[in-house]
Amino acid sequence: QLCVIGYIVPEVYRFPGEIAPGIAFADIPNGVAAINAIPALGWMQMFFLIGAVDYYGVLGDFDIGKPDLAPEELEKRKLQ
Repeated sequence: QLCVIGYIVPEVYRFPGEIAPGIAFADIPNGVAAINAIPALGWMQMFFLIGAVDYYGVLGDFDIGKPDLAPEELEKRKLQ
């Protein structure tokens, strides 16, 4: 459902300003056509940002919400 919203909303609304120097948000087409419209440095920036988030774990503490079980019980449940 979120993908559909992400595809439909740009038909109605575009951010003001520029995505890169000289390239306005309104100039970027929707869908797959946007792949060729985004500059190579923009793709590199996204690639390295995702890599840094994944490597350094800046999204948060993933231990929160895990069950507090004894190691034997946790291993038993993992194998089920």
